[in-house]
Amino acid sequence: MSGDLQSQVFADKKGETLVSAPGSINGEGFVIKNLEECSVFILDYSSEVEVTNCTNCQIFVGPVDGPVLFQDCSNCQVAAACHLFKAQNCTSCEFGLYTSTQPAIAGCSGIRIACWAGAYPQLTQHFAAANLDPLNNQWNKVYDGSAQEGGPPNFELVQEPTAYWEVPLDNFGPPDNPVPGPDGSLYQPSAAPTQTPSAPGGDFGASEAAAATANGFGGGGGELGGASAGGGAISDDFLGEHLPSGEAATQPSGLLEPAAAGGDHPTVSDAKQRLQQRMREQAEQEAEQKKGLQASASKFLEQFYERRTKSKEERIRVMREALEGKGNGELGPSGGTEPERVLSMIDFSLSRPNGTDLSRFKSVLLTCKSKGSMPTAAA
Repeated sequence: MSGDLQSQVFADKKGETLVSAPGSINGEGFVIKNLEECSVFILDYSSEVEVTNCTNCQIFVGPVDGPVLFQDCSNCQVAAACHLFKAQNCTSCEFGLYTSTQPAIAGCSGIRIACWAGAYPQLTQHFAAANLDPLNNQWNKVYDGSAQEGGPPNFELVQEPTAYWEVPLDNFGPPDNPVPGPDGSLYQPSAAPTQTPSAPGGDFGASEAAAATANGFGGGGGELGGASAGGGAISDDFLGEHLPSGEAATQPSGLLEPAAAGGDHPTVSDAKQRLQQRMREQAEQEAEQKKGLQASASKFLEQFYERRTKSKEERIRVMREALEGKGNGELGPSGGTEPERVLSMIDFSLSRPNGTDLSRFKSVLLTCKSKGSMPTAAA
């Protein structure tokens, strides 16, 4: 994983509950590896998350401004929100996803994929901090890199809304979630008490709540006691009882389009207003740039025509001066012989500013041509 020196780590644990609360990560990376029967809650925004070799775990990953990678995991229940999602060599795992790009799996089997259904305090703020658009969820456009032509898919796509995985926390406000469900419905907070991280089916015990409050969840992603995944912290299926087992429609290439969200929710309205404001500001900037370009073009043309006019006037002046300096040719030829008359037509003293006046030599030649050839000089 790139940036490991700045990554926080949950590693080599069994039967524990591990929590990083809001404000404990602040955009750094996170590594989760070698866990067994653990419940993991990453409740802050991060830059990238890598999960490796986890078994029988429940893993909740808040917004990630980058990739989330699962490798060599089995029998895990996951909620993850990210720009890029990939699962490799995973078996019998369930993923509730928000991803702004096409999710990918490779070398996987027994995978079930549903729309993101997670909620915790400050989640909407973390989506904004991770540069994720809640309305752009590509969870159902799955790419299976190991699919065989004519063979069964390696995953099931859950098209129905699933139960929300709510994670209430003390002193952080109520859970929220800006991502619409697969049917376009928006999250409505439940009346559950805001004490400790929870999933559909149970809350953490009082001892865990006390440990969470005393530790403040730890700046580096602290651990909350020794509660095991089977101790009531997480239900057996965080996706809820609506998750079908054998009846779920399968979609090998992910052709279903995500449902559009309604426009009455405050999050949707705020997003539209910000977009309109950005469009207005962009239009104003473009108008100013257009005015500047027009002024520059007008000035350039004005200078161009001014230079052209001056050049033309200078050429006319030079021609007039040349015409005013008349030579002997203007008086007509003189002399007893034709060569003498030719020589009399040439004014050797006449010069032009830019060189010899070749036009007068041309005139001499034309005169000689009209009067006949010059006599051959006597030997």
